[in-house]
Amino acid sequence: MSIKYFEYIVVIVSGCLLFIPILLWHLNIRLRYLQKLTRINVLKRQQLNEKNVLFSSDILNFAIRKLYFSRQASARLALVFAIGGRIAKAADFFAESQPMLALLLRAHENAEPVYKKIVRQKKLWLNSPQYGIYLPILAHLLFDHKTLMQNINKFDAKSIGKYDRKIAAYYHYIAACAHLFDGNMLSASQSASSALKAFQKFKYSAEEAATYLLLAEIYRISCVNDIAHTMLEAALKIYKAQNLKLLYAKTVAAWGMLLLFENRHDEAEQKYIQALSLSPTQTLKADVCNQLSLFYIVRNNLNKALDFARRAFDINTTFKNRFGEAFSNQLLGQIAFQKKQYTKSRQHLKYAADLYFKQNNFSAYAECLYLISESHYKQSQYAGAEKLLRQILDIKQQQNINFHAANAYSLLGLIYLQTGDYQRAKVLFQQSLHLEQNHERCEGLLVDYANLALIDELCGNISAAQSNLQIALEYAKKTENNDLIRLIENKLKPLT
Repeated sequence: MSIKYFEYIVVIVSGCLLFIPILLWHLNIRLRYLQKLTRINVLKRQQLNEKNVLFSSDILNFAIRKLYFSRQASARLALVFAIGGRIAKAADFFAESQPMLALLLRAHENAEPVYKKIVRQKKLWLNSPQYGIYLPILAHLLFDHKTLMQNINKFDAKSIGKYDRKIAAYYHYIAACAHLFDGNMLSASQSASSALKAFQKFKYSAEEAATYLLLAEIYRISCVNDIAHTMLEAALKIYKAQNLKLLYAKTVAAWGMLLLFENRHDEAEQKYIQALSLSPTQTLKADVCNQLSLFYIVRNNLNKALDFARRAFDINTTFKNRFGEAFSNQLLGQIAFQKKQYTKSRQHLKYAADLYFKQNNFSAYAECLYLISESHYKQSQYAGAEKLLRQILDIKQQQNINFHAANAYSLLGLIYLQTGDYQRAKVLFQQSLHLEQNHERCEGLLVDYANLALIDELCGNISAAQSNLQIALEYAKKTENNDLIRLIENKLKPLT
């Protein structure tokens, strides 16, 4: 080979070596743009969907990457539809080659039928390092708390992180949901913070905003209201920037709930009304109507509470939203309870409890049992109340329902207090207190310390009563509930 031809070859090879990195860089930039466009358009289409839907930036990114580098004509067609937010053809494309991916893509349009298939294939999914975490995620999305709690512990953050840090981010998020459900606020905040850092790093803005909402709920329950406000503001900023009206309205409603717990009732009402007017779907309107009903129950405006609960019930029945229907019935039961219509209250609550039980939502089921038992207590039907409360404690042996177990211990303590068995009542209040201390729920701690103070006062132990009331007062101040603060201060005065 002559020197002349060798020089040509060197020039050509050098040109290729320079061109290939530029080509790969161009392809990667274009791919990222198409992935981002797909995520935005899928989210926008979901804003008008009346069904429960999954959203996973990771799943969408993976599918778009596969379609983008495929040479098949059907892949190109699926890619075009997916970029526009329509992912059914992408799911069809992967149906044979990657059926698990296809199912998760379909869950972006309707999660419920997909979840039923996944539950039937549970072992297969739990053994998948890439897709297994979506079993508990979908369980949480569809209010199947039993499946969530049974399966979340089968995953390990470290081993998932070694395989894929993005999947580990989803694990931390759903683990935070499980800890919140379990009442473990410290672990919930730690897991949610880990998820938030990861989602921010990967620029998954939708998941980042969802984690802000989750943290807001955790901090609200923990009475750290200033940080809860900050979390809600951060979520609203993301949803507003992307013009995601449904998620924006949901966040406004969550803000109303926070303001309600801060006893800023006028501001809370404004937020709820704003959320209702912004809601782009009927199912979200029903959800906000349920929250408005709860708001008016707290305000003791039972006529308005009844109107909104009925409105929510009608919408949820029309769209076969069984969780929303159950919650509407629960609210109707609470309204009847407030009106001292105890028999009617129990009818609504039993209907709600049956629906929750069918959904494996044992937390809500236990809450309904507690409310029914409370109606028995109000009518001095202590045996009926105790039977239901013992049932809640039996459920606790199988399910994580610590909030409701604490409430059950507390009401059992009140029953024994009424019957004059002070020693047994004190033990029950202490059992409730133990659960509340483990999970840092300040409202529950406030009630337990106040009840212990009452026992001490009745037994003549004034110094212990004063000490317990002082602790109760500190928790009351954390709730920023002025009525509670004044009530406990008035109880303290004669003791001091």
